[in-house]
Amino acid sequence: MYIFAQGRKVAAGTSVSVPQHKGVNTDAYILARKLAGTLTATQACDELEGNKKVCYTIAKLPGVATPRSLLETAIRVALGRARALKATFDAAKAAAKTGNPMASILGSCDKNYDDLVDALEEATRSLQKGGSNFNLVSKMSAASTYATDCDNWYSERSLTSPYEAVQRHTAQAVSVALGVAAKNKNL
Repeated sequence: MYIFAQGRKVAAGTSVSVPQHKGVNTDAYILARKLAGTLTATQACDELEGNKKVCYTIAKLPGVATPRSLLETAIRVALGRARALKATFDAAKAAAKTGNPMASILGSCDKNYDDLVDALEEATRSLQKGGSNFNLVSKMSAASTYATDCDNWYSERSLTSPYEAVQRHTAQAVSVALGVAAKNKNL
């Protein structure tokens, strides 16, 4: 298969340099890089609809150079945070008194983060085994739902989660992983 880069025919898998002159169609250039399999992690971040700042931060971590390594790292970051939140909600649930309305939220969040950890672990296994992109995106979509449910339960009761910041950061890392998986079919 061949692609065109700067008016030249280039074999797929060949690296092409970034044109630096006015009038360059960056969308066409990124498509050419994607087809050649040479898209960088930063360029993968450029394609996301949201959480670009978080994506660029993850892309700067050591060893992150490709969309695949960006995805693996985003999942690993989200998984670490989800496990920490699970432990936090376990402890908070154990300390809450039965019958307390907070005990209900804490129990729901505890179960929710358990499901999030499971979904992220399944996504990791799917990525390692070379499973289908559809399967990976499906698992990341489920993880994305789990990552935001706990916040919804607090807001339904007009409460603010004491763990809101880390919950938001976890959800953002999951969102980055979902976006990268959805935009890059050949991981």
